[in-house]
Amino acid sequence: MSVTEGAEIAADPDVARGAEYVFDQSWDQESERLRTNEAIWDPGTIERLERLGVAAGWSVLEVGAGTGSIAAWLAERVGPDGRVVAVDLEPSRLDWLTAANVEAVRLDLRTQELPAGAFDLVHSRMVVQHLADRPAAVAKLVRALKPGGWLFLEDTDSLSLFRSSAGEDFLQDVKAAGYGLMRRSGHEPRGGHFDLDAALELGLEEVSAEGRAVMVHGGSRQARHYMLWLESLRQRIVAEGLVSEARVDEALREMADPGHRWLSQVLISTLGRRAR
Repeated sequence: MSVTEGAEIAADPDVARGAEYVFDQSWDQESERLRTNEAIWDPGTIERLERLGVAAGWSVLEVGAGTGSIAAWLAERVGPDGRVVAVDLEPSRLDWLTAANVEAVRLDLRTQELPAGAFDLVHSRMVVQHLADRPAAVAKLVRALKPGGWLFLEDTDSLSLFRSSAGEDFLQDVKAAGYGLMRRSGHEPRGGHFDLDAALELGLEEVSAEGRAVMVHGGSRQARHYMLWLESLRQRIVAEGLVSEARVDEALREMADPGHRWLSQVLISTLGRRAR
């Protein structure tokens, strides 16, 4: 039996697959970029899901599932009587999720609808901040909640990224180049703040928000994420003359150096509950 039975998400194979999204889904290192991003943020996300009280039998929608680490945790938590619907622009990365209570679905949140009143929890991490019409996207996620269901949004504020004892300007030129390109592709560098605004404006109850950041050590798996971030944008930022090829190579060496440490973005976690 499909875990979306009675709450179908249209899986149109011809749906637009995020052509404007800044990160190329066909890049041969995109899966690794996503996995290293999960290595940074999963511990804090799981801590908050545990605090929320995700329980056996819950129906959960995981939006922007990436390579599936949080979807897998949720599937174990909700058990055989629960269900997890994991949606992403590229669900092939979720093929390893073979549990009977998990279904992976291709979904573009901008153009496709979600089943109304179907989920006890909707979780989305680093998705809404990339969308042009963020209030509409959040409203769509809220409509997918059951009465009393929880919305859990996680998006960033990038101000703190690369703050370091190495110097006030540590990697700030490549940050400006990369985030300038991302912003032109629709990314909002203060996305987490707008999640909170949307939750309040939509009348959710028990709304709260908090931020967390991680100190990244050069050469670590977490540092590898920022190296892949820069590599993924390299061709375009060099072509636009924002930084030189030589500077990108130098920045990658700085990120790989165990002697360097820097602060991540602040990931803002917003929670709110749909009225019963």
